[in-house]
Amino acid sequence: MEDYVWHCQYLYWVLRRNGQGLYVRARFTINPDRVYRIAMRRLNTSAGILEVMGAPLSGSDLRAYVMSGGGLTIKDFKPRIRSKRCFLLFPIRGSERKGLVSVEVKKKKGQYDMKLLAVDIPMASGPDQRLFLEGDEVEYKVGGGLISQLRDPVVKAMSAAKEFDTLDQIEEEEDAERELQKAEQKNRDEIEKLEKDGHQ
Repeated sequence: MEDYVWHCQYLYWVLRRNGQGLYVRARFTINPDRVYRIAMRRLNTSAGILEVMGAPLSGSDLRAYVMSGGGLTIKDFKPRIRSKRCFLLFPIRGSERKGLVSVEVKKKKGQYDMKLLAVDIPMASGPDQRLFLEGDEVEYKVGGGLISQLRDPVVKAMSAAKEFDTLDQIEEEEDAERELQKAEQKNRDEIEKLEKDGHQ
């Protein structure tokens, strides 16, 4: 067993030394930004999602993700690399509605294999509507409901973003009012100065 572990370490060292480590890394790691772009492309080409949310769809810089898996393991006395998974959540906005996207991706033979792509859309009355492009409720609950646990902080951050937007708008209005008062005061001071100069 120790020979196999040593062999894996030696192989890793050889690959790094020969510059092939980047290939191995690209083959087995998951880039969350790439997952986001793939998900957005899929959503923007889904007739069902576009019909419900309105086109075009735009994403957000607010994203939460968790990585799991990866690393070396020994199975049947052979070294293997475990597949990585990425769980990603981000808000999305269409011309008519907003939603929250849930994604689960697995790296399989160097390719992104999307296990879950779902959008939760808040409805005016009743519970949120969940639309699945990939996967189902069973896949949504994988990992002890990891996606639903990630969901709460993202929803809180989205609510906070709305509050911050409102506060920013109030602050901008107050700043504009102050600037207007300054301009009016400056104008009055100039008129008074001109009147004084005219009387002299």
